[in-house]
Amino acid sequence: MLASAGQAQGQVFERGYVVTTAGDTLRGELQNRFWQSPPTEVAFRPAADAPTRLFPRRSLRVFRLDGGRYFRAEVLPLDRNASTNVNSLSMRLSYNQHPDSLLAEVLVDGPVPLLRAVVDNVTHFFVRRPGQPYLELAERKYLARSNGRQNVVDANNYKAQLSVYFEDCPAAVTAANAAPFSAKGLAAVVQAFAVQSTAGKQAGAEFVALARPNRPIAVNAGVLVGSVFNPLRLNNNETGEEEPLFDGVNLDGRLHALGGAYVDVLLPGRKWAVHGEGVLNSYGRRGTFAVPGGAATYAWYGTRVDVRLGPRYAFVQQPTHELFAGAGLNMNFTTSSESEARYGNGPVGTTRLTSRNVRLPTQSGFIGVPSSGLGLYVEAGLRRGRFTLSLDAMIKDGFDYNDPLAVQTGSRSPLTPSDETAIYNRFNYSASLLTFRTVLAFRLNRQPDQSPIR
Repeated sequence: MLASAGQAQGQVFERGYVVTTAGDTLRGELQNRFWQSPPTEVAFRPAADAPTRLFPRRSLRVFRLDGGRYFRAEVLPLDRNASTNVNSLSMRLSYNQHPDSLLAEVLVDGPVPLLRAVVDNVTHFFVRRPGQPYLELAERKYLARSNGRQNVVDANNYKAQLSVYFEDCPAAVTAANAAPFSAKGLAAVVQAFAVQSTAGKQAGAEFVALARPNRPIAVNAGVLVGSVFNPLRLNNNETGEEEPLFDGVNLDGRLHALGGAYVDVLLPGRKWAVHGEGVLNSYGRRGTFAVPGGAATYAWYGTRVDVRLGPRYAFVQQPTHELFAGAGLNMNFTTSSESEARYGNGPVGTTRLTSRNVRLPTQSGFIGVPSSGLGLYVEAGLRRGRFTLSLDAMIKDGFDYNDPLAVQTGSRSPLTPSDETAIYNRFNYSASLLTFRTVLAFRLNRQPDQSPIR
């Protein structure tokens, strides 16, 4: 039977079972979140058409997917200070190990188990021989100065740790000295000890080949359409010889259609995604307003391309839908523009003379079109099956415009202040670009995580 086609992006259910702390074993379907870090909850449903139930970590002993991945609740000696991030390394080697309750992934199950947990992007393995506590093996680095230089030192001494821990088993020590720091390499060490030095002399059940997360990264792509509203109201707080013509004028303030394409890169766990899109849309409008002795008209419009990149987080995931929020950067590029203002109805080249003898044109282009640059956006949306509906808002640095059709101050000779002049200062306007969008997206590819449930 195939999983429901109406499942939300990044959700796939597979056959498996959970064992609760109450001792109940429940078989059904588990949501595979392609875990990299220890799971904090597990979504379970008895059948494809049954409601989903969330089990928090503290209520589970075990859960396993029939496809192979196997997790078990354990109290493990965990050093959360172990780090490989060069930007946060300490200047000395230090250990800070404490017991921690985790749903750890089981790689080898038997007399000598091997577990794995990735915590803060650091891989920790845990091995245990009969009658002994778990031994933690962790990636770790630190900073040290040598010859006046600061160096990154690899302090993962797992081979020495294993050689001491299994020192009474030559086969395990030999395997440890040759083992890479990987699930397969360490499984060879514990299996050597299990076969050579345990009472049953039998290898444990191995899940290494099945434990690799299937498609830890997945990609969705599709098309999108929608509408965009761009309020762009000009402001001027200055006074002058004439009134500023465009003070309070909204150069846009209407709905425009948009269309484009998007790509979502789904990260392990499927809660987070990196969203990118490219959209073509129009902007601006034509308008008129009254001026002394007539009317003024303006045309300010064109097309632009918006490119967005940012993270999305699914804060609600249900079998049929997801709710998400996101934020990121918006880069816009103006691809075509038309910008013109006209004072009165005279032909091209007409001028007018103000009451204070300033000669100026009655027709001109705006000095300023939407400039390319970065903006910030926030968004929220609902995803159901192949469709995604989202609302977002974007703000970009303000634009500066100046208007050659009105005089703020004329430039006159002190000797002949009443003579006609064509030199004057213009009114300047400022405006912040706000954008509000409603977008409907349609995923073109099939659900990348989807596989048959057997």
